[in-house]
This record gives sequence, C-alpha cells and structure tokens, in this order.
Amino acid sequence: MLRVTLAADAPYAVAVTAPPPESSAALRAVHWARRTFELIPTPWLITASGAVLLGTTAAFGGLQAVPETPMPELTIGEEYSGSDFTFTVRAIELRDERGTTLVSPDEEKGEQVLAVVIDVVNDFPVARVVSPDAKPSPSVNGIRVEGVDEKPFITQVDGTSASMLQPDVPASLVLAWVVPRGAFDDGDTVRLTLPDSTHYVGSSVISGDYWWDVTVGATVTGTIVEIPATEEVP
Repeated sequence: MLRVTLAADAPYAVAVTAPPPESSAALRAVHWARRTFELIPTPWLITASGAVLLGTTAAFGGLQAVPETPMPELTIGEEYSGSDFTFTVRAIELRDERGTTLVSPDEEKGEQVLAVVIDVVNDFPVARVVSPDAKPSPSVNGIRVEGVDEKPFITQVDGTSASMLQPDVPASLVLAWVVPRGAFDDGDTVRLTLPDSTHYVGSSVISGDYWWDVTVGATVTGTIVEIPATEEVP
C-alpha cells in the first residue's frame, strides 16, 4: 500500500512512501505452505477432523449411547399393555381333560392340555379379532409358551366362542395347547411371551386399521399347576 503526503515546503511536491518489501525468503515460505495445503487430499482433511473430534469427545467421557428400554419381565397377575390390548395372566395349568377348551387330548397317546388363563381388555375404540391369520400375530393368539411353537386355541372361560373383543370390555379367556405327557410337569417354571406391535391406518392398497412390526413386548414367568381331572375348572 502506498502512502501519500504533502511536503510542507513544496505545495506541489508529493512524497510517495511504499511499505518495505517482504523478504524473498518469507514470500517463498508463504507460497510453499499454501501449495502444500492445497495438495493435501480432501478425505485426509475430513479424517483428520474426525480424529480431532473423537479425541475431544473422548476427553469429555466419549459419545453417550441412547439407553434402550428394557423388556418388561412380569409374573402372574401383573398387567402389560401392548398392541392396544391389556393382558393379565392369571394361571398356567396342566390338565388331563379338555374342560371348556377347544382341544381334545388323546389319552392313548399320553397327551395333556396346557392351558393359560388370561384377562384381556381391548384398548382400541373398535372391536378386535382374537385370532387373526397374521404371522406373527399382534393379537391374543400371538401369545406363546416358550417351547411350544403352535398357536393356541382360544375360548372364553365358560367355553363359549372368543372371536371378537369389544372395546373396553374385559374378557377372561383360556388359551390351550395339546402337549405330550412329560413335556411339562406340575411345578415347572415356564415363560410366556406377549406381543407388541405398531398401529397403522391404511389409505391406499391396505385400508383400515392394522398392526404391524410385531415383536415380543414382554415376558411372563409363572409356575405350572396340575389340575386333577375331578377338579378341573375352566
């Protein structure tokens, strides 16, 4: 940059002063540094920046992972809400006769009935199907006893059909499986899995309400009680 001043003793004389030129060595150093930076590949710069960021983060305790919500582990009598139902397991029973269930154990084959007595409330404002065909099922027939792969046969405790559950109306149900004698015994501890899912409203190919992304929402651990044939209840 030039500096212009008027000389006091010469009104028309102009003094021009220029800043001292930079040394050639300093200019060469600046040009070399600039050229070197331009030659560094961009991915290297990104990697280096990431390393600095991670190093700084580690100095302050590292990245904080989002805590996962633990799956509820329940016992007999505790409630669980999932798939827009409220489930409460009341009993796990082993029976020699069908009672009020829809299954018929073959005595000659040594079969028995494993029955789960459960209270269910439909928390959705529309009636729900108890045993939909979906696999896996988000409804009551999606309940499983670990070690038994089949879906349960479901009735009400009085033996009447259990096809639909009305909104906010409690229902006492029996879920039944035919099992080989000896597969389960009186006093065994077993675990049930209860379903959870996400409610969607279809608007194009699928219309209406449906429940998708079915997962195990909770487990229930209980002890099997064997019911003698003369004392069997629903």
